[in-house]
Amino acid sequence: LFLGEAIGIGMGGSDLKFVLITGIMIFLFTSVVLCLHACFYNYYKLVGTQKNNPYKIVYNVLKYALYHKSPENRSALTYWENEIPSRVDLGKSKYGGPFSEENVENVKTFWRIVAVILSTFGFYIPYYHLITADVVNTFEGAKTG
Repeated sequence: LFLGEAIGIGMGGSDLKFVLITGIMIFLFTSVVLCLHACFYNYYKLVGTQKNNPYKIVYNVLKYALYHKSPENRSALTYWENEIPSRVDLGKSKYGGPFSEENVENVKTFWRIVAVILSTFGFYIPYYHLITADVVNTFEGAKTG
């Protein structure tokens, strides 16, 4: 009975037109999207922007920071500021580390974002508890009523 209603059996003329027009529009939009994707696939492909896996970079920078307390092979030409750089910053090439400054700064930004997400996670636990308790109470009321 539901399938018959979906394909238009037992519908009035205006309902059948609506179903047919909606189906045709969905088919046309999907076809246009697939054709545009096929035509411009190579045009919009990004080549060479990402050289390494970002998770691997984060892992390698943190591993380097864990195992190296002082800079390796520091020469007179490496840049040193008045204050001592952090262990993560020692991975930068200007301090004698194997990573570019951009990679190390990206790792530091990633960990700042993780800290913000984890700090806001605690605020959602009581809210989630209130919402689920309200939903359970609604279902309990529906069973008794």
